[in-house]
Amino acid sequence: MKNVLYVFIIFIGIAAALSVSAIWIEVFVRMFFIQTEDPVNILVLGLDKDIGGTRRTDVILVASVDLESKRMLMSSIPRDLIVDGKKINAYYQSEGIEKFTERIEKLTGLKIKRHFIVDYEIFKFLGDELGPIEVFVDRPMYYKDAAQGLEINFSPGYYKMKGKELLAYLRFRKTAEGDIGRLDKQRVIIEKLAQKALNKNVFSLTELYREIRKRTEFNMDIGEVVYIFSKVKTNFKIDTIPFPYFIGEDGNLYIDESKHKDYIASLSSGEKKLEEKYRFYVINNTLKRTASEGKRIEELFKSKGYQPNNIFYEGVDVDIKKDTVLVLTKKEALDEYIDQMLSQVFPDKKFNVVYVENNIEYVSKYITIIGELTKQGKKIVFPIDFLIILK
Repeated sequence: MKNVLYVFIIFIGIAAALSVSAIWIEVFVRMFFIQTEDPVNILVLGLDKDIGGTRRTDVILVASVDLESKRMLMSSIPRDLIVDGKKINAYYQSEGIEKFTERIEKLTGLKIKRHFIVDYEIFKFLGDELGPIEVFVDRPMYYKDAAQGLEINFSPGYYKMKGKELLAYLRFRKTAEGDIGRLDKQRVIIEKLAQKALNKNVFSLTELYREIRKRTEFNMDIGEVVYIFSKVKTNFKIDTIPFPYFIGEDGNLYIDESKHKDYIASLSSGEKKLEEKYRFYVINNTLKRTASEGKRIEELFKSKGYQPNNIFYEGVDVDIKKDTVLVLTKKEALDEYIDQMLSQVFPDKKFNVVYVENNIEYVSKYITIIGELTKQGKKIVFPIDFLIILK
């Protein structure tokens, strides 16, 4: 979801870095600029390759920038969402940006005047210019598409990736939930790209800005970009609103109408009215590795209102000697969610909470766990937000 949005953020940051001082920005705004709307609502699209005259949107998201509160709300709309009988990403090609924007307005309840469109190939350029980027691959990744000239083949572990590899990693979506499954991992990569971009000198930034601008379609002029950045450059916050969908019996994604009104209200008010869902698994590595013990653990979670995606009651052979939580993603509010859940479900236990990407020792332990579960034929859906290992 957020990879294309962070290209937009990189673009704004570079534009501001290349502009004149804050005093001259203020003079410019007062003399020549008519203030933009507040909040500023932007449709951000990432396009895939042109194959046989067809070019669909690989990423669709909206960003609402509140200049007064210095906050950006963003929401990703699944590219495979069925709308009026077709996947929504097919409409951009057939209807064009104006009609497509109207469709997104109906889904979000936002009035959208701005758009930022980027070709996915820009990540190859950014990877070569700013890489190598250290990447932690948390699952086996294999996918081949001859039509797009795309081949992805990564085993779990650490990699240092540049252009072609980084683009392949960002595009991988062959998971049980298709496009939905790849979104959160991408944010971490683009944050690393953004950090490297901001560490460049002014001459490198100038060239980077020009190249990004050539590869994008953006209906905001540089004055407006600098103005927006000048308003939000300090204490800027980003929050996400999940799009309400469900997976039908036919495997397609559909709008969850029961939650759609709350979704629209969340975007318009800036207050989350939809609960974020996390994917987590529990591994029973206690001495009681039985089905009845697995059922007891399940009831413990259920009694407090929590539902693991699965409980593996037979455990795995891994060198973890105490109750541990392995955290695989960096979603907002995830820390609070884990702490609250553990205190309610296991009030007498003390857990070691480990962020796998930041701890080399636990990378091998995590890979061992995934390998053991795969050997046992256990079903796992990626990405995983966290694993709970009970001792």
